[in-house]
Amino acid sequence: MTFQEIINHRRSVRQYKDTPIDAERVKHCLELASLSPNSPKEKQPKRVKTWELYYGKVIPILYSRFFGILGIIRKILVSIVGLFRPITYQVSECDVRVVVHKTCALAAQTFMLAMANEGYDTCPMEGLDSKRVKRILKLPMGAQINMVISCGIRAEGGVWGDRMRVPFEEVYKRF
Repeated sequence: MTFQEIINHRRSVRQYKDTPIDAERVKHCLELASLSPNSPKEKQPKRVKTWELYYGKVIPILYSRFFGILGIIRKILVSIVGLFRPITYQVSECDVRVVVHKTCALAAQTFMLAMANEGYDTCPMEGLDSKRVKRILKLPMGAQINMVISCGIRAEGGVWGDRMRVPFEEVYKRF
């Protein structure tokens, strides 16, 4: 399929045939998803040092709470620095959580398109029993589940209804 055909074919499928799917093809799609925007590139000495600094120092500071005092201090510092140069203002724990969820959503979309390219169907599920999912996957209770994606081969009646989208004219504005 062409990319446009993949986009048009991919739907949220809620009913699958009772047919096993190829684990290696799914693994390949997950590898492609890891190439989504915001994924680290190949390890190069200079980049490794940057990523170690970012994930080893910056992220722990962004996630630390200390009774909310650090969040207030971060907001004040960012506001001051922002007066003199462009800066990311999303520095609170909640802001970082939103950024992480967006990154996961980009990877999920890439995974679903890759699965469509392999001839499989998917359905992203946000409303789920996250406690049960964490228990099954042996994740810590503090972990957050962005979504679960079901996979399979579309059964007759697996797509429920027509696509509902905002009209393109309302989305696209040329300035």
